[in-house]
Amino acid sequence: MLDFNVFYRLAAAIGIGLIIGMQREHTYYDQSDRHPAGVRTFTLVALAGAMAALLSDQMGGIAPFITGFVVVGMLLMATHISFAIGRRRSEVSLDQPSPGGDGITTSVSVLIVYLLGGICWYGRLLESCVIVVVMLWVLSAKQQLHDFAKRLSKEDILATVKFAVISALILPFLPSQSYGPPGLEVLNPHTIWLFVVFISGIGFVGYVLIKLVGPGKGIWLTGLLGGLASSTALTLNLAGRSRENEDYASDFTLGIVLSWAVMYVRLYLICIFLSSALAKPLFAPLLLPVVPALSYALYLKIKEFRDHRQKSSDFSNPFKLLPAIKFGVIFTCVMFVANAARVYLGAGALLACSFLGGAAEMDAVAFSVIDMNLKSGLAARELVLALLFASLANTLTKGGMVFFLGAKSMRRPILPAVVLICVVTAGLIAYYM
Repeated sequence: MLDFNVFYRLAAAIGIGLIIGMQREHTYYDQSDRHPAGVRTFTLVALAGAMAALLSDQMGGIAPFITGFVVVGMLLMATHISFAIGRRRSEVSLDQPSPGGDGITTSVSVLIVYLLGGICWYGRLLESCVIVVVMLWVLSAKQQLHDFAKRLSKEDILATVKFAVISALILPFLPSQSYGPPGLEVLNPHTIWLFVVFISGIGFVGYVLIKLVGPGKGIWLTGLLGGLASSTALTLNLAGRSRENEDYASDFTLGIVLSWAVMYVRLYLICIFLSSALAKPLFAPLLLPVVPALSYALYLKIKEFRDHRQKSSDFSNPFKLLPAIKFGVIFTCVMFVANAARVYLGAGALLACSFLGGAAEMDAVAFSVIDMNLKSGLAARELVLALLFASLANTLTKGGMVFFLGAKSMRRPILPAVVLICVVTAGLIAYYM
């Protein structure tokens, strides 16, 4: 009896070989060039990988698959040796064209395609498709990747290494356990260091965007992405960086204001995800402040477009660990004080606790009051007021960061954004009170 699942997996492997092979064929500009593989070779290698995996499955061992991998590798090695001999002969006889090539990129791609054939056989088709997409991007964006690598300095590479150390080597080994007095267990080393990594990571991603699309677009794109993650961390990072890159103060201000607007949208989506019944009560309180924030961001963009200010081309490296650590400590202290107020002052001090908690981060307050709404029956009006007080404190805190930590040229532009958002929030508080 035919098993169509077998043919389906083999067909997937053949498709992968065809796609990668056609991409490689398009990189061979000269028909006289000699290359280790083309569309036919890639297709056959992918099929060979799937068939070798099939044989291994049938025989109950991995010997056929490993043997096939070794054979493909030896054939590629023989091809490169042949190229080297041909190149030497062409140097002796100037009448013959020198055989071309593209290094070992194609050969490495052949080996990966062989492995993808095996992956297809074992039914991991989604994973195979993701790998193929990444391969196509890497192979097609050759010039862009080389240009990006040339723009990197030694300082940039060192910053990358440092970020990898604090995120991949330190974070996993910190205990994810809360410490502190009963009821005030908020001192979690893993969470605190995760926030430090988060702040540094926003700066790092922003710097990569700046390198790719330029400082102006890169900064406001960072603001949008940072607002989806943490507008507080984004504000701290961009405000600190503005001191070293004062020519881009207007761009930093625009990125910060955008992150504030995105924060409200993100918070609304989180709340209705946790409790769909809150979609209507929270619509106006959380989305009305977005209007003045986006309006002022648009005004800043138009003003910058009209000014045509000349900016320097240099942009400093993003990795500043000490400010991130300092803010991590401050964040922990504020959360500790907010929890102390909640424990010792009781539920009657909900608004005060929300105000203190919002000074550090909105998400913690949102999670707390929604949990109270679901478990303790907290009224929707009290929940809305708690979030409004938290957002008011959060806006004032972020405005203070820009005013005291940012470049002097940012103080005046950021003030209208703070005033507009606070006025709208205060009006909502008065309405719900």
